[in-house]
Order: sequence, then structure tokens, then C-alpha cells
Amino acid sequence: MNRSARLALTFGVAFVVALPLGFIFAPDPTGVVPLLLTAGLAAVLGLPVYLGLSRAVGS
Repeated sequence: MNRSARLALTFGVAFVVALPLGFIFAPDPTGVVPLLLTAGLAAVLGLPVYLGLSRAVGS
């Protein structure tokens, strides 16, 4: 799997996992704050996974 696909897959999954958390922990009728929280959580969850996956496959 190439680097771009691995990056997209990792952060896509992290975004899907973080999406409900953003709406649970930041209820806002406009949806802006939960979306920002979701993006931040996706980065916090996705970056360690991506780096660990990169190290595991050796690239």
C-alpha cells in the first residue's frame, strides 16, 4: 500500500471514529464546534496510528 493511500485510510478511519465524539462532547446547533473538535480528535488519534503503521511496514 503506498503512502498516500495509507495516510488517507488512517485519517479517514480516525475521522469516522472521532465524529460521534465531537458531537457528544461539544453539542452545538451550528455544527461548527463539533466539526473542529472532530478534526482535532482525528489528528490526535490518526497521527500516532499513522506513524506506528509506517514504522511497522518499514516506510
